[in-house]
Amino acid sequence: SRDLLDAIPMAPWVAAGMRGTKKVSFWMLWPAEWEDSGGSDYAGYVERRAMFSCMRAFESAGVRSGFPHPADLYELVTSKSWMASLALDPKVQLPAAVHVSKASALADSQRAAWQALVGMEHIRKRNPFPAGPGERALSDVNKEGIKKGVVKLGWSWEGRFVLMWEGQDQLASRLLDSLTQPGCIASSCIVQEWVDFDFEMRLYFLPTDEWLPGTRLVPTKVECNSWGGFSNEGRPHTFRKLTQEMCLEWWEQDAAALRSATEQATELGQHLLTWLLAMDSQPVPMVRMDFMVTRLGPGKARVVFGEYCELGACCLAWENGPPTIWRAAIDCALR
Repeated sequence: SRDLLDAIPMAPWVAAGMRGTKKVSFWMLWPAEWEDSGGSDYAGYVERRAMFSCMRAFESAGVRSGFPHPADLYELVTSKSWMASLALDPKVQLPAAVHVSKASALADSQRAAWQALVGMEHIRKRNPFPAGPGERALSDVNKEGIKKGVVKLGWSWEGRFVLMWEGQDQLASRLLDSLTQPGCIASSCIVQEWVDFDFEMRLYFLPTDEWLPGTRLVPTKVECNSWGGFSNEGRPHTFRKLTQEMCLEWWEQDAAALRSATEQATELGQHLLTWLLAMDSQPVPMVRMDFMVTRLGPGKARVVFGEYCELGACCLAWENGPPTIWRAAIDCALR
């Protein structure tokens, strides 16, 4: 992280020394809200303020950020703050979520937990998702009010730093567990209601300049995976990649329900892609969107938005994914 801060005053000099017709930088680093660690498991993880300050210094010197995204968009996507700010939009189909500051949790964790529960109930009253008649709740445990959910840290990766909680007392404990881990410098976390789902569906979109307003962008690839559950500490575990055949077996060979889930996720993706354009008018070369899908009955499925994943996100079983995505990144850099 110190190297990034030292590089900030060098940005104009580096930009002046570049002789190509296109000046673009690729940032092979992961922003995090943690102090630097010497462990090999954390190679490439840097303090997020140092990283984004350095990226912006180079952008201000005329060097575009080509990978993964421009600093402002990359910071927004990886912060996970949109999980709360978009939760009121019914078109996004997100679980209710709120931010909880570290100061609130440290001052009175019980009150911070209670306020988070009340805040999510306010969101559900304003945006009662799912709104269809006869639709069951996003989770059985929360059908009479929000009692269970997860705590998440922004700028975290690979399913780490997600803790499940049930009840106000455990939520209070999880807030402190998340925000007071050794080395953690996060100033807030996200509290989100629980969602029952069968598996995740991940859609890979690769927009281009030829994507016309009002036209439907079809995902280049769809991949699925499941989780085995949560540990006693509340952490997700046992990640498993699923083939289409495995998904159909899970859903009792209900191909119509699987098509419905894919169609719903693709349609929801159009709104989510447009929101990204509102944040930065330059289309992203690639974005992965993760959805939680549930079979509700014969031919019927429900889709809940889970997460935006940046350019370069894991391709799971998509063998041609890495060269396809890198080609899109290079093409964007050369535009």
